[in-house]
Amino acid sequence: MAQASGSRSIASSAQIRPKAQAAADKHTADSSDEEILDDDTDMLSRDGVDTEYLKERPELTHHLENDSSILSLAAGDQFIYAGTQDGDIVVWSFITFERVIKVKAHTGAVLCLFLSADRKLLFSGAGDAIVNAWSAQTLTRLYSIYSTYDVGEVFSVAYSAQFETVYLGAQNTSIQWASLKESASRPVPNPERHPNRRNHRFFDSVQAGGTSTPRPPVSTLDEGEQVEIDKAHMMHYAHFGYVYCMLLVRGVSRLVDSDQDMLISGGGDGTIKMWKLTSNQSEGIKEVACLGEDDAESVLSMAVDGSFLYSSKPDGIVELWDLDTKQKLRVIKAHRGNVMTLQMGWGYLWSAGSTGFARVRN
Repeated sequence: MAQASGSRSIASSAQIRPKAQAAADKHTADSSDEEILDDDTDMLSRDGVDTEYLKERPELTHHLENDSSILSLAAGDQFIYAGTQDGDIVVWSFITFERVIKVKAHTGAVLCLFLSADRKLLFSGAGDAIVNAWSAQTLTRLYSIYSTYDVGEVFSVAYSAQFETVYLGAQNTSIQWASLKESASRPVPNPERHPNRRNHRFFDSVQAGGTSTPRPPVSTLDEGEQVEIDKAHMMHYAHFGYVYCMLLVRGVSRLVDSDQDMLISGGGDGTIKMWKLTSNQSEGIKEVACLGEDDAESVLSMAVDGSFLYSSKPDGIVELWDLDTKQKLRVIKAHRGNVMTLQMGWGYLWSAGSTGFARVRN
């Protein structure tokens, strides 16, 4: 049975459905004219599956609110985790829906969250070029992971428990990785190379005779173990564009053994790449397939259902791929605006767009 995990989740887990039903196009639409699309008349059941009840607007059972914009979500069995524009991680209880804790996680916006399969580790990536690993129960920072390269913002993060390795997708088009297991073989961290301390080539540059404003000290810099990514542990130009999203999957393609983790990434160049992982940190990742080379529209998010992969594009487009044949099976106009996130859950494909609407497809 296929397994998948990814950042920017809108549901806690995916329930894999039979392959024959995964590509079905039964769906619902919001009653507002703003999001009614040409295919919204097709809301009745097919193949003997009754989806008439899905035409009713879902009932709001609870409302959680934060002072600043929420950019990323992850959900476990007990808690809801939210990454904010202000660099905070906010945690609510699934039982009481009360806020449990709020911590200053980053100096930049928290753009992605990833919860490990065992629900013990929470990873956050942000605009400050840092990936933090937290205890999912106490939100204590365990690791602070950074690159000595100027990677820009970290858009996506994934963690393989099988290889005990963190993978990050960055603005500088690279995928980098760091082992949390082999501490003795990691480079000794140099505090001056930390993103919070090193000078930025643009923002900290001065003209002849000029001066720069000293940076205030970052009190959280020394919390947790500092992990400096080895310069060799980097795939330059993993995409010819930002690495917007990543999924960690297992058993979805014959290109990788069914008991081995595989990484899937989506980039600003419009391609989806499948990567074989290895315990050899010097090799790290190896590309085994590339989809969508004929389309330069950015891949913003992805979700898997068995051997099917859904990817979202600007202008409301969702594409359906068969990972076994590497063929594009269908293109759906799902939203008016950009489709910012996708998630498989409870047998349905959930999507949310830049217009503020969420939609569900069977």
